[in-house]
Amino acid sequence: MSKAFDPIQEGFGTTPPVYPVGWSIKDKVGVVSIKRRTASAIYKLYHSYRPRGRCGWHYGITLDGELVGAITFDSWPSEGQIRGYDSCDIKEVARVCVVNETPNLASCAMSKAQEVFVDTHGKDTELLVTYVHEDFQGSMFKALRGKGWELDGYSTPQTGYSHNQKAEFGKQRWVCEL
Repeated sequence: MSKAFDPIQEGFGTTPPVYPVGWSIKDKVGVVSIKRRTASAIYKLYHSYRPRGRCGWHYGITLDGELVGAITFDSWPSEGQIRGYDSCDIKEVARVCVVNETPNLASCAMSKAQEVFVDTHGKDTELLVTYVHEDFQGSMFKALRGKGWELDGYSTPQTGYSHNQKAEFGKQRWVCEL
């Protein structure tokens, strides 16, 4: 992996390549473990939320060896249940941020990140969950239905904070039984 994204300089030194629709990217996309600091820098600059806490498993998304985003899995921050699974058996896809406009890059990277995460942490995980802003279409997770992802419902609009700005939003809840 190159040093295309530099969290110290807060941005990309070079613009990663963008492939057109229909171009096969499966062999060009990679997922590598990254430090929380790097994931946090990407989220701070390019995502509406920052990662919470110090826990989690952080993966860098690469395209042709260049870092183009991050995905973070974390413990599900609730004492409740989803579909009968206790919170200790649930992990959340807490953040997904892709800083490249290549079509299908997010779903390809999420598929690979899910495989890596399940291979390394799957014995302690029975359900993955994620929440998608209702103004997004959830297209990445729709594309991952073959991996087991399905829309599980909608949350009511809540007050939240996005980079210290108060916002009202509702979310789709997507789940994947492992």
